[in-house]
Amino acid sequence: MGKTDKKQSLQKPAKAGALDIAEQLGLKPGQSLELLKALHILTREGKLNQDSRRKLKQVYHLYQFIEPLLAELSKDGHAVTLADHGAGKSYLGFILYDLYFKALAQGRIFGIETRAPLVEASQKLATELGFERMEFLNMSVAESTRADFMPSQFDVVTALHACDTA
Repeated sequence: MGKTDKKQSLQKPAKAGALDIAEQLGLKPGQSLELLKALHILTREGKLNQDSRRKLKQVYHLYQFIEPLLAELSKDGHAVTLADHGAGKSYLGFILYDLYFKALAQGRIFGIETRAPLVEASQKLATELGFERMEFLNMSVAESTRADFMPSQFDVVTALHACDTA
């Protein structure tokens, strides 16, 4: 092997595929890189900083517990409803939708949040991504329990970092 051949064999491919990047970052199979970029978990270049890695690990940890419940609830064709109370930037709701709800073509996620700018940003992102069965409401948890346009009951309720609201 000549110098040139050796040098070329040590170089990495110019551009890794989406699957390679997802594996390197420890992402769940089927996770949308574009969603993670839109949520600012990944940089435009596809990098993951330490704070984002912690956040994503936390959301994936919750997903590990929630996914079997969703599978059990939806196995007979039931359209699962999920309320994400104190949704904030809706990391959990978006990732649940992306990894689970999107493939089902049924079920609905309601993000409940009191900060209007976060609600507006989440609704805009859901629209851009085509996540049609995600709805974001600017109200408190207490208000959402009395809203007549909400489902009479939810199958799953989450509250990631809903300090003093849930």
